Amino acid sequence: MDDLRFAAPWALLLLVAIPLLAWLAWPRRASGSIRMGSLASVAAVRPTWRVRLEPALMLLRVAAIALLVVAVARPQQGEAASEAQGEGIDIVLAFDVSASMTQPFGQGRTRLDAAKDVLSRFIEGRSNDRVALVAFQGSSITLSPLTNDYGAVNESVQGADQVRLADGTAIGTAIGESVNVLRGSNAVSRIVILMTDGESNAGEIAPLAAARIAERLGARVYTIGVVSRVGINPQQSTLNVDERSLQEIADVTGGTYNRAEDPAALAQIYQRIDELEKSRFEAQVFTRYDDIAPFFLAAAAALLALEVGLRSTAFRRLA
Repeated sequence: MDDLRFAAPWALLLLVAIPLLAWLAWPRRASGSIRMGSLASVAAVRPTWRVRLEPALMLLRVAAIALLVVAVARPQQGEAASEAQGEGIDIVLAFDVSASMTQPFGQGRTRLDAAKDVLSRFIEGRSNDRVALVAFQGSSITLSPLTNDYGAVNESVQGADQVRLADGTAIGTAIGESVNVLRGSNAVSRIVILMTDGESNAGEIAPLAAARIAERLGARVYTIGVVSRVGINPQQSTLNVDERSLQEIADVTGGTYNRAEDPAALAQIYQRIDELEKSRFEAQVFTRYDDIAPFFLAAAAALLALEVGLRSTAFRRLA
């Protein structure tokens, strides 16, 4: 169903004054008394329908004033985006599968193992969204196009580290590949979630330049830096990630940058991104609002014209 909102809802407070104005303006019998002859001869005469209905003309004016107040409040009607609800969100998972991802990441697991588990659960949590997978090292490759076949995407995630790619970390190339996947997307929301444990040191596309391309396409890029803690001191970590660059990429496209220092933190980051995108998507269910105040103005004008017409014809008072 359609959504209705008011651009100036404060104006509706004027509706409270309308009953008082109607009461003050309602026709009343004159007060006081004068000495007259006997009215017994006309007591049995019933008033005509014009006399009985004339006070009701005031209701037309009251209704017209109410419609004018509503028009001042600027009512707007949004179109229900049922098609958008069916399409959901288009998501490209950019997955760093470089050799450094085999380093320990806590809980007796490697970064690669933890990442596969988190991505798998993220994919399983989709319903109407389409998901694609881009694996990258010194170059990138699309392992799965945008699809609702979550089982197929999951299989690609599990075998992503078996792909033979050039050594290195090509973040700009990965973003460019991901944007290319989204190029034909008509979804309301298009995002790239890029996870890496290194800084860009390969590829022909600079990360920030790739981010600009994503921005022009209207795609948000969420960046995640995977950082392993050192020993028992939580303040020390193997920080090989260029966090400044990842933050700039996210800022340019409207996404966010997050640091993951253990598997639990990594899972929470994907959950936060999921919740943020869902809220953004739901907020865009009614993305186009049409101003319908002119209809209320027309109705008010019609009621006033009707009142004037009736007073000058059927309810006209003879001099």
